[in-house]
Amino acid sequence: MVAGTLMLVGLVAAASLVVLLADWRLALFALTAQYVLAAFVLGSLLPFDTAILRAISGTLAVLVLYLTARQTRAYHVNVFIICFAFRLFALALVVASIFGIASSMTFLNLAPRILFSGLFLIATGILVAILSRNVLRLGAGILLFSSGFCILETATESSLMLYGLLNIADLLLAIVVAHLAKISLDEGLAQQRRGESA
Repeated sequence: MVAGTLMLVGLVAAASLVVLLADWRLALFALTAQYVLAAFVLGSLLPFDTAILRAISGTLAVLVLYLTARQTRAYHVNVFIICFAFRLFALALVVASIFGIASSMTFLNLAPRILFSGLFLIATGILVAILSRNVLRLGAGILLFSSGFCILETATESSLMLYGLLNIADLLLAIVVAHLAKISLDEGLAQQRRGESA
């Protein structure tokens, strides 16, 4: 019980840091920690050697984002459209809302800890995606959303094939985001060249 509570607190902290931190290195480290902690949450639903695949696929997806950020130098761009105080306030509202939902309702007889974990990751993923102006940070939000969806889907449907597909989907999402980041960089450079030649 204590270990489950500590994992839940760690998961909330890691996902919250992705929302709050503008530094891309720390945000990617927090995203990786979220994947590891999500694998431990899934360990209560699946055999541990199967659940650990979530951490492996998530780490590979984060590695794709990291290499893309290094290549495109996207980390120099302001990644959020609003200030830290507003992000903190929005995150507090999300935590209070999801805590209220998970503690007051039942969904397919899921344990409150599992329901809270999944809904919180989905909500923070949406929050990151809404507040981002950077393609790579938008990708981090999508991966957070996917992680929460994976927890809820695994808790309601114990198909190993579906679990494997969800893990593969994270890698494909990271590759698509990396491609979009490269396209965005190329368009920015082309506009800069047109502006200098005009």
